[in-house]
Amino acid sequence: MTVSPDGLPRVVAIGFNKCATRSLARLFARSGHAAVHQKLPGRWRRRRKLGGIMRANQLAGRPVFSGVEQFVFYGDLIDSNRRGTFDGNSLFREILRDYPDTILLLNWRDREDWIRSRLRHGHGEFAAREQRLRGLASQGALCEEWRQEWEHHLAAVRAFMADRPSQLVEFNIDTDPIAGLIQRLPAYRLQATHFEDIGRSRGRRVPAWIEAAKAWIAHHRPRAQR
Repeated sequence: MTVSPDGLPRVVAIGFNKCATRSLARLFARSGHAAVHQKLPGRWRRRRKLGGIMRANQLAGRPVFSGVEQFVFYGDLIDSNRRGTFDGNSLFREILRDYPDTILLLNWRDREDWIRSRLRHGHGEFAAREQRLRGLASQGALCEEWRQEWEHHLAAVRAFMADRPSQLVEFNIDTDPIAGLIQRLPAYRLQATHFEDIGRSRGRRVPAWIEAAKAWIAHHRPRAQR
């Protein structure tokens, strides 16, 4: 199925997590489109990560979104768990191979702000897990690896899409107005009032005991294995 069930090309956010992926998913969902952000709902709180599904499909020789082709918007494609880490945004070539009409949305922000946001994610648990999974000796080494991945990914996407500019939409979440993104995607009838900066609200000050409890849970709760 090269287009989504409603006849529109799929829109896949191929930026990294912590780049307004949740806000973008909400924008499409509130505008009446089926949208998936990182995980698919499942029974008994067991939810499959989109990145893991994409990876499994790739290894099996199936279309990237096999089994989850019912969505219009896809975002936050990372699958980081206790046993490994994989980011489905690296499969942008395969996405266009399998679904040629897809629009790739390259959502990005200031790189160093992105790194700081990742370091805070999950009260530091995400960064600690990524450092362990990658076998890195320090958080500084992790940050440097993230920088290299950031630069490589953005450059690779832009080079690959140079001959099909109509299918690449860039969105700098720091500086680009949401109206500009909406104008690039008129068929989806998106509304600016449906876009909110959801993630940034996590920076609100809360009592110290609540912050400590949330941090403990983040570092100790069971996590799925691939």
